[in-house]
Amino acid sequence: MGTSERLEEVRRAAIVLHDYARSRGLEVRYFDKYRYPALIIGFPEMMNTPVMLMGHFDVVEPEPDDSQFDPYIEGDYLYGRGSADMKTVVATYMVWMKDRLRSQAPRPGINLMLVGNEENGETEAMGSPHLLHFLLEHDHYQPELCIAGERTGERGNELFGEICLQNRGLMRLAVTMRGSKEHSGISGKRLDLVERFIGIKAEIEKIAEAHLTLAGENNWVSQIKFPFVQVGNPGIFNITADVSSFGIEIRSIPQDRLGKIRLELEQYCQIQGIELQVQVMEDGVACNPENPYLQQLIQAYRKVANSEPVLGNKLPGTSARFAPGGQGIVWGQSGVGPHSSSERHFIPSITPYYRMLDAFGNGLSDRDNQAG
Repeated sequence: MGTSERLEEVRRAAIVLHDYARSRGLEVRYFDKYRYPALIIGFPEMMNTPVMLMGHFDVVEPEPDDSQFDPYIEGDYLYGRGSADMKTVVATYMVWMKDRLRSQAPRPGINLMLVGNEENGETEAMGSPHLLHFLLEHDHYQPELCIAGERTGERGNELFGEICLQNRGLMRLAVTMRGSKEHSGISGKRLDLVERFIGIKAEIEKIAEAHLTLAGENNWVSQIKFPFVQVGNPGIFNITADVSSFGIEIRSIPQDRLGKIRLELEQYCQIQGIELQVQVMEDGVACNPENPYLQQLIQAYRKVANSEPVLGNKLPGTSARFAPGGQGIVWGQSGVGPHSSSERHFIPSITPYYRMLDAFGNGLSDRDNQAG
């Protein structure tokens, strides 16, 4: 969400979602006693269902300014902050659940979880891991398939998004180095913090190469980035810096487990006398391709698209990584430019997605009837 989370606006969005769902007859559990609000929405007396749709209603800061909060349509695209990530899918979920409840069709075993802190990693309550833990502890319930509705039409012009069975994990670390303020002209041969950062960055990259798959086919690889570094004061040339901080972000494929690289990074930082704080750490997930609810979704896709789905992988981390037992997938609509000034959603991808949700719901209802 950046430096300005606009928490009042996040809460306002949660209230709009709550009021919309309740006024349409849907059942809602509203978690509003925390810094970040969240909701679980379901059909009446069907809150704990085998399939859980997942979404978020927070956004990153607008780019370049607040004018991005004024959406507009141009051609086939809806422009605006959050349009591709993933407010259009959230709106589709809400409308579909409302319509399904009003129709004479059976109510399928599907509920919806919406959180207000996905963009900052969901480290605090009530992010997805906290809600899932709450449901398990209080209701002895956990979904058998989680579907994160992030876009999976990455080119931005697909009518049907991929069904992504694997989702990369995420680790974020904050590193702090300390030195002393000295006159830059007489500080001697000791490395200053700028030089130390350059050397330590190279050493951390070597550690990453030993533990992560950083090269491979089809771009399905892990990734390490240094998204920020702060050292010294701009314009001050004659005083060396006494503190430096930088961030490390690792996005890992499910086959690369984060525990080993974390341990080696902690040992390395201890030897170097620098501070390391792990802020987020969740391994990637790979859904069982034989999951019966996934198979039901694939059948719904075939019925609506009249073609086989593309079974892919999702590079950005999503809430699917919190799915119990790793049984989470990513399946959404089409859009381009998330987190950018040109963010836009491909409007023609909305209706096919809605129709697939309906076919998916029909298949689940038929499955339940046969089981009964």
